[in-house]
Amino acid sequence: MVKKYMDNRKPLLIVFAGPNGSGKSTITANFGKLDGYTNADDIVKETKIPNKEAAEYVIEKRYNAIENNEDFSFETVLSSKYNIDVIKKAHEKGYFIKCIYVLTANPELNVYRIQSRVKQGGHDVPVDKIIDRYYKSLKNIRELINLCDILHIYDNTGDKPLRIFRKHKEEPFKIFPNDYWSEKQILELIED
Repeated sequence: MVKKYMDNRKPLLIVFAGPNGSGKSTITANFGKLDGYTNADDIVKETKIPNKEAAEYVIEKRYNAIENNEDFSFETVLSSKYNIDVIKKAHEKGYFIKCIYVLTANPELNVYRIQSRVKQGGHDVPVDKIIDRYYKSLKNIRELINLCDILHIYDNTGDKPLRIFRKHKEEPFKIFPNDYWSEKQILELIED
């Protein structure tokens, strides 16, 4: 059931973001998705329509949810402006926005994971696109920080995901360096 808000409560948007092969789908499974959840990869898998059509379909669904003040969630690589624009529109409309962003310390790990996924019957992404999208996606983190009420960034390089950044409403953000991300690297990731 999709919730609509006509009273003082804000509609909710939950975004699961990160580069191809970072493990966001696995982590997404551990978080609560909203009824209005969309993922273009899932649409392609279920309907066999081309990627471009699936992407256009989910973008339209997201804008419709915003227009109708409905809660919704989605998963995205966040390497293009399409979904940044969706998040901006939700922000402008007064949504409460929460994002779980999943990354790794090296795009080569993402390439390896996708190649492993393909061997198990999963969908492929060309190596040059994986690497290009990795850097574009990380670059969009700075914009996410300004748009989200809550933002958690998880490093999924090792055996289990570790949070490296936390923004919670108006509180000062917190960073959590680990073996893969130093304080300096995290600050370079989030600051202009």
